[in-house]
Amino acid sequence: MMCFGAERLILVNPRCQLTSTAYNWACHAHHILDSCRQVDALAEAIEDCNVVLGFTRRWGKRRHKLYSLEKIHAELEAHPQPGKVALVFGNEESGLSNEELEACQRLVTIPTQGSLNLSHSVSLALYELFGRQRPIPGAYAKKLADAQRRKLMMQAIGQYLQALGYPPQRGASSLEELGKLADIFDRAQLEEWEVNYLAGMFKHLYVKFQNLSHLQES
Repeated sequence: MMCFGAERLILVNPRCQLTSTAYNWACHAHHILDSCRQVDALAEAIEDCNVVLGFTRRWGKRRHKLYSLEKIHAELEAHPQPGKVALVFGNEESGLSNEELEACQRLVTIPTQGSLNLSHSVSLALYELFGRQRPIPGAYAKKLADAQRRKLMMQAIGQYLQALGYPPQRGASSLEELGKLADIFDRAQLEEWEVNYLAGMFKHLYVKFQNLSHLQES
């Protein structure tokens, strides 16, 4: 929960209390355990929530409409609602009962070959619903090359290819050949450094070619 910014933990009729063992496993999330509420019934835990998502892996007559995390995320993004969103999980042994799922507005499933551990299910749900859009500190910001920079690169490459005597394929003109290459580069969505890299590569080849030609002439 701490990893993905969720801090409000409510335990419904827990079988055991939060002891030192729980705190040892919680590492840096002691504040979440300190503020954890314990209630007797699910209704009390979700009474102030606008959106209640119940998680289950079983399909059945009363669980016929199951949503994926992707679908739920898209729905929350498209129709944001004020208030709190509750993620309701059962225990690892039996999950949520039919009565508990009936108290939820949406039933969510995580498709797997078998049953996930509760901690894994919670981690996946929190990441998909709330963590995926979080900024990554120090992440590389991609800067695409603008049209003018790409145009100058293609002009330079065209000059180098012409000087190198590159033969157009299957009777195509040099202009047509450059058009094909420009189309490939456009679909590649080149960044500024990549444009400079390619232009420098062709220039290096051209200079090498010129030096070899001078050697042969001498």
